[in-house]
Amino acid sequence: MIEIVPVGGYREVGKNCTAIRVDNEVILIDMGLHLQHYIEYTQDDDDADLSLNKLIEIKAIPDISLIEDWIPLVKAICISHAHLDHVGAAPFLASRFKCPIHGTPYTIEVLKALIEDKHSNVPNKLVTHEMNSMFKVSEDIKIEFISVTHSVVQAALIAIHTKYGTIVYANDFKLDNQPTLGLKSNIGRMKELKNVKALILDSLYAHKPIKTPSESVARELLREVMISTNSEGKAMIVSTFSSHLARIKSIMEFSKMLKRKVVFLGRSLDKYIMAGERCGIVNFSKEGKIIKYRHQVQKFLKNCKHPEDYVFVVTGHQGEPKSVLGKMIFQNYFRFKKEDIVIFSSNIIPAGDTIRNREAMEAELKHKKVRIFRDIHVSGHGAREDQRDLINLIRPEILLPSHSETAVTEQFLELAEEVGYRENKDVFLLRNGHRLELK
Repeated sequence: MIEIVPVGGYREVGKNCTAIRVDNEVILIDMGLHLQHYIEYTQDDDDADLSLNKLIEIKAIPDISLIEDWIPLVKAICISHAHLDHVGAAPFLASRFKCPIHGTPYTIEVLKALIEDKHSNVPNKLVTHEMNSMFKVSEDIKIEFISVTHSVVQAALIAIHTKYGTIVYANDFKLDNQPTLGLKSNIGRMKELKNVKALILDSLYAHKPIKTPSESVARELLREVMISTNSEGKAMIVSTFSSHLARIKSIMEFSKMLKRKVVFLGRSLDKYIMAGERCGIVNFSKEGKIIKYRHQVQKFLKNCKHPEDYVFVVTGHQGEPKSVLGKMIFQNYFRFKKEDIVIFSSNIIPAGDTIRNREAMEAELKHKKVRIFRDIHVSGHGAREDQRDLINLIRPEILLPSHSETAVTEQFLELAEEVGYRENKDVFLLRNGHRLELK
């Protein structure tokens, strides 16, 4: 018997966590934060209560009471990739489970950094597995990490192989044929999968009837702004996702073409870059300078006599007031001049506080007469046509959409019907805590 329980990340964007029971053994996939809830709770309180019960109460981490009776049965925690909405709750939750945590090398390095950052007691053994590898977690269950492209390196499509068939977890993914860093999606292996009982699928952009553009497109957008814009004598500040090593690689290459030195400012940039260096994926610190702590950032910017000689890569693209960019703008860490350049190589997470924070940030930059370049970005999430392609590659018996709010998830039903699946027969819109037994 196979039973699936969504613990978090269904009918919402964040705190991804799914429990899969095979007879009397359970596999947990992902332990993510709900970033909006976590940031809203912690941003104004440096001494916020980060206890397990409090974080569950504010809906910042998955509510594991939904599977309280399964906790003794958990044999493995498998993390699909290194984004906080998939791994960020592990420092708070993992110790409740007496089992190893499995991930790709980069994912595990980021998890180690998060554990250290939170001063967490995580006794679980951390086990790394290379991309496109398979391993046993028990006599009856094998796990396979299949490479899939996303906006973070070493993201895995996870296949849980059992005697009853295979469950495939594809949350998050895109099908990028021209990634600028890391492996392509392993389409050949996906085609080979047999007897797939269920596909748990990222449906965030089910409402967008497109194929998500390649990261190589974002690279060209960035090239156009950085190289073609007249930046002589002007400061250039770029803010992007700290985990997006491929994007940062492009920023570094174009900075070199501009004959500017790269300076990384912010703790999260340090965290993700150094994790990548420990895995041998990148070597950014050799060609750029990393400044991690607030007082060091403030001192460097204050003493920087020729900002036009640098590209500053900074945290703060979502408008976070405590970010480096927020402090440069609102706390006078940096003296902006007319027509200095600020590039937001990201999209805005569509949440109320985030939108307001970014609007306030951009309004102040405009007041300072700074040039703003927005949305120099492509998503790491597959849109409707990527979802169609993945479904047709794998041909599961049932579909379980995840990683989206109700309105978008319901639009996924249209796509499901187009490829031959019917609601409540072979496609199910689950809610957190709902238990689905596979026939």
